[in-house]
Amino acid sequence: MTGVSIDSRRLRPGELFVALAGARFDGHDFIDQAVSRGATAVVFAAQKRSFSDLSQRYPGVFWLPVADPLAALGSLARAWIKRVGPRVIAVTGSNGKSTTKEMLAHILAPHFRVHKTAGNYNNRIGLPLTLFAMPEDCEVVVLEMGMSEPGEIADLAALATPEIAILTGVAAAHLQGLGSLAAVAQAKCEIMTGLKNGGSLVYDADDPWLGRMVPALAAEPSAACFKLLPVSWYGATEAVVRVSEIWLTPEGFSFVLSQDSLRETVGLSLWGRHNVKNAALAAAAALLLPGMTPALVAESLKHFKNLSGRLQCYPLAGGGLLVHDAYNANPASLEAALTAVAERGGRRYLALVLGDMKELGPESAELHRQMGRRLAEIRPDLVVLLGEEVEGMAVSARNAGLPGDRIRQFPAGAQVEAFNFLRRRLPKAPLILVKGSRALALEKLVEPMLDFFETV
Repeated sequence: MTGVSIDSRRLRPGELFVALAGARFDGHDFIDQAVSRGATAVVFAAQKRSFSDLSQRYPGVFWLPVADPLAALGSLARAWIKRVGPRVIAVTGSNGKSTTKEMLAHILAPHFRVHKTAGNYNNRIGLPLTLFAMPEDCEVVVLEMGMSEPGEIADLAALATPEIAILTGVAAAHLQGLGSLAAVAQAKCEIMTGLKNGGSLVYDADDPWLGRMVPALAAEPSAACFKLLPVSWYGATEAVVRVSEIWLTPEGFSFVLSQDSLRETVGLSLWGRHNVKNAALAAAAALLLPGMTPALVAESLKHFKNLSGRLQCYPLAGGGLLVHDAYNANPASLEAALTAVAERGGRRYLALVLGDMKELGPESAELHRQMGRRLAEIRPDLVVLLGEEVEGMAVSARNAGLPGDRIRQFPAGAQVEAFNFLRRRLPKAPLILVKGSRALALEKLVEPMLDFFETV
């Protein structure tokens, strides 16, 4: 077999087809299409299709009836990772996991054969597919692990058995499914249950949840034996890796990274102080691998470019700037983005284009109100809001003193109307931040605004 596919439309000849049942589609309805496209073998639920019927109709195909095709997908991925035998590094957290994963892969790529999670392939389906795409000569695989419910991180960690795990932090995300920050923290810490014996856990010691929960869970009698590697930029006393002397630079930031007696100045061409923390977490993990030094880490980070939609800066004609951070949004990531543009705004006209923050559960209204008060502190020249839940943000901002004529609200999906308003209202060289949850698709505003203002 040349590969593994779960989509009969994209299957290539010689691949194994795994028939998964989803909310909208059932792969068992597309088995015949998969065979016609050249599937060599098919994993399917025995209770959904007849083995004898399929094997008689397609005698040249290897049929694998199972109780649960999704569990079988994980078992196959586990077998593949054991066969390849790479060092496995897993990254999870409420914010920053994708950027930290990308930073770590970028640091290691000049020195190892590295494979990494692509896009958002970080769940029970995506992670096995990431592993199947891993070449046989891979030396290090960097896996992002996401979750939507309790137990998911534990399952992913058990599948991959990471040698090194990174916990980036805990924030108000997925509250709709988990209910509380305590539950989010507990779910993220599930990654510890799958850590390889003798492995290492890199975590943000300044995070109020992780700083307390990680050492307590690691000390439990049932916990696996692994080393803790706390990282701090606020001065947590137990930190092994420390960040200090953080300075704004024209490109981004410079900071000093310290581990034991080693110190190295790192330059980062990224906006957002939170990216300094992400860089420190990635650096701490990289330094656990043989041959890696702070100097090598600093040299790689100097050339790192962020992912699309994450504080991605586009210079505009006349000195303006558009900051595309619309990949997703929750209160912590919105606060980080607001701080990033506020500290670099200078005298430029500041326009914030913001959308609903989704999946916040019963706390959503209050969290949107809190962010409205934060808007009033920043005092932007214009706030354009899209969605329904941002109504509380608008009311709170007005009540906190932001003039009402600086706020304009549009319904979800009204990107065209919002753009037409913006091009009439904005001056020639503004600083524009675009941020909202994926459901708002605010990235659809970015391209027309770039065309309108002209990029440098």
